[in-house]
Amino acid sequence: MKKLLAIAAALAALSPAAEARPYPDRLGICYQFKNGEFASRAPCVISTGYGAGAQYMTLTFNGKEYYAEYPNIRPNMPPTLDDKPALEYRRDTSFLDILKGKAIEGEEYMSCIKTKDGKLDLCYAYGS
Repeated sequence: MKKLLAIAAALAALSPAAEARPYPDRLGICYQFKNGEFASRAPCVISTGYGAGAQYMTLTFNGKEYYAEYPNIRPNMPPTLDDKPALEYRRDTSFLDILKGKAIEGEEYMSCIKTKDGKLDLCYAYGS
């Protein structure tokens, strides 16, 4: 029995373990849109990290938490927002217009994610 436990412990030590690594929380400003139109803006806490095949982010503002997950084992899979398939996009920080194409160096924008059904649409910008 002791030999079996020793073998199991050795195998467990040698096998790769799934880890989650949170990064320090950051303060920012979060925006919510409804039907593509600005609905609210509030200070928020942006919590990010990675582990078990995905990167994750939680946006906490207006008394709610919104959870986004970005798969990195299968990069062709869409991100999810509150467990629903989602799309990423960018908005101009001044006029809140949706930006198309690749980001331009020096361009000021905020990152956004919305569910494919459009019911949940959030943007965030890190504080200075």
